[in-house]
Amino acid sequence: MWDKLYPYFLWIENTPPAHGIRQSKWIFSVAEVFHLFGLTLLLGIVVILSLRLCGLALQRKDVAAITRELRSLSIGGLTLVLSTGIILFISEATKCWGNVGFRYKMLFLFLALLFQFTGLQKITRAAEGRFSPITRKITAFVAIFLWFGVAIAGRAIAFF
Repeated sequence: MWDKLYPYFLWIENTPPAHGIRQSKWIFSVAEVFHLFGLTLLLGIVVILSLRLCGLALQRKDVAAITRELRSLSIGGLTLVLSTGIILFISEATKCWGNVGFRYKMLFLFLALLFQFTGLQKITRAAEGRFSPITRKITAFVAIFLWFGVAIAGRAIAFF
């Protein structure tokens, strides 16, 4: 199936925006900096929420309240990651096509987003006693595992 996608990746890489990014001295580098900034912001929020779900931090504050307060930062981090990720991708789509790190990053990203907007959201928006401590800890672990999986697989792209 993956082999059938190559023509699309080649087409993406040959679009005018992709050529513009490759010809610029700055666009790719600036996009990469903002991509890492967005990922760091997002990971920080996931760690804070996960520590709270495990009862290891901010214990006096309700999880739902923390979630509401961090929502705009979380959306901002996610927007930065996705928008700059597209910029980085289109400039070297065929390199990504053959890259195992990229494939794992996309898998982790899909799973992390799915979990973020289903399981994690359900747990963090619920009343404090609605879910058992073990359910909250498992949720925290899965969130950290998936988002750090995105980061590690993204870093692995450079090595494949």
